[in-house]
Amino acid sequence: MCGIALFAYSHRFVNAWVTPKWLGVMALAGIAGIIWSVFGKKWKITAGREIYAAIIIFAAALAIHGILQYAGLINSRLVSGNFDNPAGFAAALACALPLCFHFFKKDTLCYIRYAAFFAAAIMTLAIVLSGSRTGILAIAVVAMVWGASETRFSGFAKWEKIGIFRFWRRAKIIALGVAVAVFAIVLYFLKKDSADGRLLIWRTTVDMIAEKPVFGHGHGAFLSKYMLYQAAYFDANPDSRFAQLADNVLHPFNEYLLVLAQYGIAGLGIVALAISLILRTYRRNKTDEKLPAMLSLLALAVFSFFSYPFKYPFTWMMLSFCIAIICAPAIINQKSKTFAIKNRNWVPRLAVFLLSAGLLGYTAMLTRAEITWKRIAMQSLAGKTEKVLPEYEKLYRWLGRNGLFLYNHAAELHEAKEFEKSAATFEKSTRYFNDIDVQMIIAANFKELGKNAEAERHLKTAAAMCPARFMPLYELVNLYSAANRKDEALAMAQIIINKEVKIPSPTVTAIKNEMRQLIEAKEATDGPENDNRTSDKPENDGTRQGETPETGAALPP
Repeated sequence: MCGIALFAYSHRFVNAWVTPKWLGVMALAGIAGIIWSVFGKKWKITAGREIYAAIIIFAAALAIHGILQYAGLINSRLVSGNFDNPAGFAAALACALPLCFHFFKKDTLCYIRYAAFFAAAIMTLAIVLSGSRTGILAIAVVAMVWGASETRFSGFAKWEKIGIFRFWRRAKIIALGVAVAVFAIVLYFLKKDSADGRLLIWRTTVDMIAEKPVFGHGHGAFLSKYMLYQAAYFDANPDSRFAQLADNVLHPFNEYLLVLAQYGIAGLGIVALAISLILRTYRRNKTDEKLPAMLSLLALAVFSFFSYPFKYPFTWMMLSFCIAIICAPAIINQKSKTFAIKNRNWVPRLAVFLLSAGLLGYTAMLTRAEITWKRIAMQSLAGKTEKVLPEYEKLYRWLGRNGLFLYNHAAELHEAKEFEKSAATFEKSTRYFNDIDVQMIIAANFKELGKNAEAERHLKTAAAMCPARFMPLYELVNLYSAANRKDEALAMAQIIINKEVKIPSPTVTAIKNEMRQLIEAKEATDGPENDNRTSDKPENDGTRQGETPETGAALPP
């Protein structure tokens, strides 16, 4: 499972880096459950050092992959291993690195200790080279806490006898807090614009939370609703300093805010209760094997404040494994260091068999649907849109709740000039996924259907979602010109000319030149000509925050 969760990828899927990992882990879980329920009566699964060592080996291999990418020996524009971006890469390494600490003890064999030092060093180097500030912060916090805990148990026990241990402990906690705060401030200024962009996302997410604070907006609501709140914010604050930083957003870059937005205080309360129970269990029965597991959970906790580690299966695996190590000491045989799993009762065996078989069957069908989606999306890009439309309908059984799939299908219907069907499909899509691209094509559908008022409303929403974008304003000029609303078209053209450029591109330059020509024609003839031209080309490579361009590479514009 570690190998698949860290290294699996395939361009046969729309998301070549994330989807294969999840499907592979799900398939292995189903197979393992079936084997256990059919053949196992009593299993002994090695715990602790051996599993730690296996995870470290896989993580070290991932780190070497990233280092080779940085050196240019493996072709990649990012240091991200086999992940879609550096965030997932750094999250995997950050939660695996603390396991190395278990082998730093003096009673460990010399060559094993040196191997652990080497693995920790290359993991740290790979995280730094990836440029992930969150990853750097996570391993810094973990290292500080580990150092403080080791110092407490080994180097300063004598102070406890003379009565100043309590003072020293408080001093360490204060020093640790100050060090983490200073380090976080330094990381903030390394990429200030990116950090400010996250502040915008957090501020807007708080608005979303405030509307439904107790139980939240429901599962998956962030993808479907967040961009509407961002549009509302910029409508109310058109001169905001965040306007140039706003972009499409898929995640709040904070797992705790995501829980609050989707499940409210009730959901976050359950998470807080689980954390408190884990801490309580750890304090009651500390062992050498539990400290690395606890530090791994700490790395995930820190990472969750600034990123989206739980998008990936490896972090879920690490979460489950570390909780098992911390919370299940009673079933560990201290002599053999094994988990004894008794499996003589046919009732749990049958239940596990049925669940595992269901999971395996579901995974197989979902894999087939995902591969088919990628194939027909590529065929559509090759000009066979009308031919593949019936195949999209067949995939609804398995992908009908996937917002990106619905968006893709609706866009294909628009390309095939089936505007009514496209509009209806987009209505379904916005229940699961909504951003500036969705609003733009919805507006194009309504424009083709002659519903200019609806088209204008969606274009204004798109413009408010990402104020730095030029295309929504450009399409508004075209819409006003086509409707013979000359004064509004000229006013919008002037706004475009005066608008600051976030990312220079030929398309933006062409739009500005066209707007100047429109105004010059008005000044020359005292009556601007209507210009009904539209453009389907984005003004820049508009990557959604939290994704990379390759993730949606198989989709139409």
